[in-house]
Amino acid sequence: MGAHAMTLALIVGIAWPLVLQRPLLTLCSGILAKKRMIRPNYRGEQVLTAGGLVLVASTAVTILTQLVLLTLAAAPREMLLHGLLLAGGMAAMAWWGWIDDKAGDQVTKGFRGHFAVLWRERRVTSGMGKLLGGGLTAVSVSLFVSVGFWPWLLACGLLAISPNILNLFDLRPGRAIKVFWLLMMLAVVVSVFATKADAGEPLAVWLFLLPVLVASMLFFPHDAGGRIMLGDTGANTLGFAIGYTYVTVAPLFWQAVFLTGFVAIQVAAEFVSFSRLIDKQAWLSRLDQWGR
Repeated sequence: MGAHAMTLALIVGIAWPLVLQRPLLTLCSGILAKKRMIRPNYRGEQVLTAGGLVLVASTAVTILTQLVLLTLAAAPREMLLHGLLLAGGMAAMAWWGWIDDKAGDQVTKGFRGHFAVLWRERRVTSGMGKLLGGGLTAVSVSLFVSVGFWPWLLACGLLAISPNILNLFDLRPGRAIKVFWLLMMLAVVVSVFATKADAGEPLAVWLFLLPVLVASMLFFPHDAGGRIMLGDTGANTLGFAIGYTYVTVAPLFWQAVFLTGFVAIQVAAEFVSFSRLIDKQAWLSRLDQWGR
């Protein structure tokens, strides 16, 4: 595979989301309105939700285009597999998030809430369905990106919990995307200073992650402006991208560190309101308000 094929795939990863953004936003907004995917935001205003559909569609089309170009250029099988796993995993997580968005359960919150409903009422909430479906997706994808029990366990844990971490922060306009960018920056630092043994693997992963990053930047003004909500559809999608990044570019030690941190955040969210904590810290509040 020549350098020109990589360069072309790189250009496609940047240009295609730019071309697709406006028509996809118009198309998806129409679909969401038609399906009455309208929910009250934190101010009680009625806003379209599941806007992450735009991110999923843009990323899927772009990565598929990259895969076609790289296949024609006889790219290594491992590189193509990363594109397929990332696009397929994001699409699957988006589907589980879409089901939750469509159900519109605004009452049952958190792991404790969903398990409590299951225990008391013998009823599976849409959120519980999302957790189960996301877990199965994580187990399936982790089988292809890890070798050995402990690496598989770490990969499975990161891929399963990272979508929910983004969900925890999707309570104010633009907040989840900012957290996504922050976690991606951490992944870049780890990728540069603690590179895995196979240096080519992170490069291949970043090539397919590029459309996700560009699409999130293009969607940010609409989310932060309160015109359309990311929803579980979008938060699940970006969260899976975070998990996949850490699993494929970070050494096992750093995977364990990030997984421990994510578990701590998840446990803390059951007892503490992150929104209140952010509002109490002036610099965090300013950062949270940025872009709105």
